[in-house]
Amino acid sequence: MSVSSQSLVEFVLLGSTNDRRQLQDSPILGDVWIEFAKRPTMPMDLLITPDRERPAGQVAVLIADLITKMNLPREKGQEAHVAYLQGLVAARLFFKEVLRVMPMTRWWRDRKVQEKLREYTQEPEKLSQRIQAIIKWAQAPDEHTQAELAESFADFTALSRYVTIAGIILWAGSQGKKTKPPEGGIGGMIAKIERTDDIIKELKQLFGEILEEPFLKEPQIFQVSLNRRAVPALERSVPAVKGDAARNLFKVRCDKIAWAVLDSGIDGRHDVFKDNQGGGRIIKAFDFSNIRKIVSLDNLNTETPAFEQRLEELRAGRENLKKKEATDTLKKLAEDANNDRPIHWDLVEKFIVIDPIKEPRIPHGTHVAGIIGANSEFPRRTPKGKDTAEAGTGSNSKYVDGMCPDIKLYDFRVLGQSILDTEFAIIAALQYIRYLNERNSYMSIHGANLSLSVPHDVRNFACGRTPICNECERLVESGVVVVAAAGNLGYQSFETKSGLFEGYTAFSITDPGNADGVITVGATHRYRPHTYGVSFFSSRGPTGDGRLKPDLVAPGERIESSLLDQEWGELDGTSMAAPHVSGAAAMLMARNAELIGEPRRIKRILCESATDLGRERSFQGHGMLDVLRAFQKI
Repeated sequence: MSVSSQSLVEFVLLGSTNDRRQLQDSPILGDVWIEFAKRPTMPMDLLITPDRERPAGQVAVLIADLITKMNLPREKGQEAHVAYLQGLVAARLFFKEVLRVMPMTRWWRDRKVQEKLREYTQEPEKLSQRIQAIIKWAQAPDEHTQAELAESFADFTALSRYVTIAGIILWAGSQGKKTKPPEGGIGGMIAKIERTDDIIKELKQLFGEILEEPFLKEPQIFQVSLNRRAVPALERSVPAVKGDAARNLFKVRCDKIAWAVLDSGIDGRHDVFKDNQGGGRIIKAFDFSNIRKIVSLDNLNTETPAFEQRLEELRAGRENLKKKEATDTLKKLAEDANNDRPIHWDLVEKFIVIDPIKEPRIPHGTHVAGIIGANSEFPRRTPKGKDTAEAGTGSNSKYVDGMCPDIKLYDFRVLGQSILDTEFAIIAALQYIRYLNERNSYMSIHGANLSLSVPHDVRNFACGRTPICNECERLVESGVVVVAAAGNLGYQSFETKSGLFEGYTAFSITDPGNADGVITVGATHRYRPHTYGVSFFSSRGPTGDGRLKPDLVAPGERIESSLLDQEWGELDGTSMAAPHVSGAAAMLMARNAELIGEPRRIKRILCESATDLGRERSFQGHGMLDVLRAFQKI
């Protein structure tokens, strides 16, 4: 029978399905092992968390130096692009490079780890037996035979699991350089293994070299995880949450409130983002899609062809940014890492600020922003040959108002069509929002909407403690309201022994919605929530560690809002539910200034005033958003 790379890695790390245990205790998280098992010859984009109080910049320099020293051949598109943010380092590493950074971890310094690794390199017979046991299990003809062979793994220690799976992936990577590896990664390759000699040789050589190298004075790295890709959480909604009633009854004006939309971009040319005088309400726009290239340690060397190419890409569309100024700025940012300085955002701004009217490639962010702040009362365009009075102003029947038609918006472009638009870019944007607020004596940005979804694997992180969740918590603690989509994993198809099975999935809340301080929003019908309840696609709670999520639900089915090129149309998803709550939070702050800087209080008010739909709390949270009741509760 065939075995997949993922099932092989999970079996080695976790044990048999009847005797599952915790992941091996090395700093390499399970999702990293699985991705390398699938593609052993390819480098993976990783997030590396520094150990305790170690500066991220210095850790980034150490990793960059190691990559240079190892000098593994890299094809175009495989550049390491080592970069750092506050408390985080990103790097694209080959598997061999990942194993070589392990001596920088506190785990590696354990005396028992050292003794056992030396034993494996000096007396490889036991290691060979363990690898052979794994091969036999993977090559077993049926599940019954596999179950019998699984008993031989009972005495596998956490370290022996680490070493054996590392050896198989190392071997697969070296074989892939000679011949194209079959689909399925090591799962497809292990079926052809007859001898373990080559695997043992790879392990002895690598670990022998590592064990001979001196330790750094202090441990530098805590853990290594994947730089996860984020995707949009996509599907008569304002009246349904009584947003229009609250706005009219309480005479709410949101023109002093500013909201950040972290998404694919807002089409600033769209009429609905104008104010009643025809001016734009998108204060600033930032493109974080190239943040890795901007803060990359590769920019220390400005004499390479790769730097020249990177420089031209970053200067594209920035005619006022001269080549020498751009070169000096990028080099200064790279030098700051080695000198233990924080990110110099004033310098980064030269490369991320874009024209607010620059059209995005994907309509998702424009639709989300329209739900928060579309304005149907913008001045009509003046037909040629007629004056403004003759053309007239007033409501455009094609559009309707969003939750806060006069709110100010900040456009943060963190999602795109490239795999490079990942968790690192979102974290950078969240840190930059904190910087903008700290730079002034007042809050520039009062809230942030994240209608995006990063699936969470409970085996890799404590729930709500992933890098993106931690950054959201820091932003909340700084006084910013953070609203996130719950995700669209509520209804899934499963492959079982009996065939395909479809059903609802608990514990399916995605990041950053797992963060405790974030207001996590599920979806319901746009105007008949009591009839239809929670949308079938909306992710269900509770969180992996048992907390109530989502916090509440809002309309997310066939929601009308702005699209690219002056269009207006419908989309579905918890992406569309979240901005309703962002708008409600903005209205509360606009009406009650004392709530500004009190995100947890705002969250409590919105949750306690929500309307119970009579559904399970793990489906609906506290219930459906009710803006009017929230106002009356204060």
